[in-house]
Order: sequence, then structure tokens, then C-alpha cells
Amino acid sequence: MLPSRTSTNLPDDKSAYWTPTLYYQHSNGSFEEVPNRGLVAYYEGRGDNRNLQPFPPGFRMVSGNKNLRSYKDNILIPGSDRPLSDRVSFACLNGYPNKEQPWLANTDCKDGLRAQIHFQSCWNGKDLYKPDNSHVEYLSRLDNGVCPSSHPIPLIHLFYEVLYGVNDIKKDGGKFVFSNGDPTGYGFHGDFMNGWKTDVLARAIKECAFTNEAGVQYCPAFRPSFDPNHSKNCPERPSLLNEPVHGMIDKLPGCIKITSGPQDATDADTSCSKAHKRGYGPSDAGYDDEYDYDYGYDFDLPATTTRGPPPSHGSPKPRSKRSSPPDTVPDEDYGYGYGYDWELPTTTTRGPPPSHGSPKPHHNRERKPAHNV
Repeated sequence: MLPSRTSTNLPDDKSAYWTPTLYYQHSNGSFEEVPNRGLVAYYEGRGDNRNLQPFPPGFRMVSGNKNLRSYKDNILIPGSDRPLSDRVSFACLNGYPNKEQPWLANTDCKDGLRAQIHFQSCWNGKDLYKPDNSHVEYLSRLDNGVCPSSHPIPLIHLFYEVLYGVNDIKKDGGKFVFSNGDPTGYGFHGDFMNGWKTDVLARAIKECAFTNEAGVQYCPAFRPSFDPNHSKNCPERPSLLNEPVHGMIDKLPGCIKITSGPQDATDADTSCSKAHKRGYGPSDAGYDDEYDYDYGYDFDLPATTTRGPPPSHGSPKPRSKRSSPPDTVPDEDYGYGYGYDWELPTTTTRGPPPSHGSPKPHHNRERKPAHNV
């Protein structure tokens, strides 16, 4: 069952886009929620095979590994010499170019810290979801290249950018930590649950994935429904769980333990026992063992789920020369809503909750309106 409303600027997209909440752990041990300035989801025409397919109804996937606490240069993308850890990157926006890093290298960012993650673009053609995400695979060059023979169906490439207001926090010698207990950033991850009208997405891919440079509102498939103000009618839904998650809190939501690595966190560090789950609310509806427990804003998930399940770049670090957001200052509700490529609508979400023919580095693109979650 799809939700009736969406925080995107395209009513035909009822998908759920999710990333973990970032907190600041103060020196006294308390945790303060870091303002989330918005999520932009890029739908990119990537890969040698241009016969891209839309996501099938009921499709979902997770990119990233919530338990990682170090860079794994020995785990490579199949058919490639590129580390899988490159799917995650962070850009510190300070008004001048900064080299992107796969971890939280710099959190003193006056224009925000942008977390970035690439998703898998190759599907096995039969499974809508598998808990280990073996139903999908990455392109051979992460956001470009070819699909492996085991996953022959090429999908539109999905890429998230999430902006965190790290300098909106009064720091006191503490540290930033994601809601999955990760202070390193290596365990950053993203979730996607498809809610598109399949015919609309299919038409948009065919007409705009490799040709449209003007912005999502100019793609013919979206003109009938594009509404830049649509998200204003989609307030945050109340949580099904009786636990504090906003503002200043005493501990991370759920049963999450902070693990700094370099060894990986364990599932026990980032999950709850069934007995503990039952003690958190009137039902277990919000807890699904296939999904991460860590918290994020949720606007688009079906009513029976409040937590999302659980990314990747072609030419290494192509967005590294992007600087600050445009003059329209990002706000807490909608994000700054700008992107580079065609982009099927991106979606600016606050959490729980597109590219071209011959791929070009994103930092050479002009800014233009994108689909905001």
C-alpha cells in the first residue's frame, strides 16, 4: 500500500528515501539532533547499456553497510579494481573546493556537511528485495560501466546528497555520531523503497535520462504533475514508537551502541532483542528485522513501517569541486533543492523519510532545480 502524500515535488513519486540522523554527542554525554537541511535524490542515466528500466512495483534496496567503521580497500566492486567503500563520500561546504572523503574527516563546515551515497544500478530481474541486497549489484565503475551477468537488468542510477547543519550546533569538545552508532562515517547508508507510478518513471527515463539538461520541471513526463509547493502539504508523520528522537536526548534511539572501530560493529551493537522491541510501543509494527533500527525522518513509508531498511561514484570524487549551496539558503523542511544533471525529480527529504549520455563529472555542471525529497 502506497502513502497518499509525499514530500517530493512530484506527486507521482510516493517513494521513500531515507538516511540516518546525525547527532552531536556533547561532553556531558547527551545527544543533540543535527539539523537536516534536506535530501536530494538524483536519477542518473548511467552505464554502457542505455536500455534502462524503471524500478518495478514493490522494489526496494539498501546501499552501504551500517556496521562499517573503516575503509575497506580490499573489498572491490565486482569486475573492478575500485573499493566498494567509495560508494560513500562526504563534502565539507566552506565556500571553496574541498576534497571529498569517505569518512567524517572535517565537520567544521559553515555551509553544511554533505553526505553522499551511490546505489546499485543492476538488478537480477526476479527479487524485489532480499535482506542481504543480493538482488542488486553496482555498475562496474560504481556510477558507470556495465552490469554483471548475474544482474543483467540495468536500472536508472540513484544517488543521494544529504545536507547536515553541523555548524548549527554549539560544540563543546564532543563528537558527531550517526544514529547507527557510527562516529566515523564509514557506516553511512541509504534506503530506497519504490513508490513511483511505473509508466511515469518509464516515460521519464526514455525521454529525459540522457537528453534533458534543463531540470526536472522541463521533462515532458513530469510537466503535468510537477509542483514545487507540493511538499508543503506533507507534514512529518508521528512516530509509532514511544521514544525521544528530536532535540536533546540522553541516549541514541533504540539499543544502539557507539562503536568507533576500526573493527566493524556487530549486529548486536546496532539492533534490539525481540523482548526489547516489544517494550517500545503498542506493537512491533515499527520493527522489521530486515531493516536498520537507526532513526531517520520518515515521510513516505507505508503506514505499517516507521523504520527504513539500508550507495557510489564513477570517476572518483567527481563532485569534489562543488562549493556552497546557492543563494537560496537551504531550510529545514525542503533542503536547497538544486542539482546538476537532468535528474528525474530529486526528492528533498529530511530523511524518514538523475545523468547523461557520455557521463561528465558533476562538478562541471550548472546548478539547476532538481527533484526534492
